[in-house]
Amino acid sequence: MAVQKMALLVFVFPVVISIAFGVLVLSDVLGQPDRHLNMLQFVNTKQPTQTGDKDIVIQNLLNSYSTSMPVSITVGINDTAFDCGDLYITIYDLDTSPKQVTAQNGYFLQCFVVNNSSLPIDDTFSQIIGKPGNYEIVTEMKDKNNQNTINATAHFKVR
Repeated sequence: MAVQKMALLVFVFPVVISIAFGVLVLSDVLGQPDRHLNMLQFVNTKQPTQTGDKDIVIQNLLNSYSTSMPVSITVGINDTAFDCGDLYITIYDLDTSPKQVTAQNGYFLQCFVVNNSSLPIDDTFSQIIGKPGNYEIVTEMKDKNNQNTINATAHFKVR
């Protein structure tokens, strides 16, 4: 009988105390303003479908973002004819008519062939969009002579 009480004290009591302490801490954290439990974060990891030329790829774009999460992307180019060209990235708000530019950046003289790098070189495109809605991102790469252009387009949401 004493062995059963000892086993209960040694094995079950710490589990009960740990669960109670965890519930207490989690309820305190979730009780703070602007805190919520998001257990389905893996749902947003799928990249949206891209249209445009097959030689340009938008990398690291998610299907949806929160208003406090930055849209951070890189661009991959598979055509060496566009080495040392100019890269333009534009985000459009699709909920306005006509669609309005939300963010736009230009990166000049992007020489990527030597190091097989993602673009932009030695820089990042990162933009926080504070307004929920539907958006379109357009990446455009021009060759160094501004004669040829390739582009890719994808859609995403901000919640």
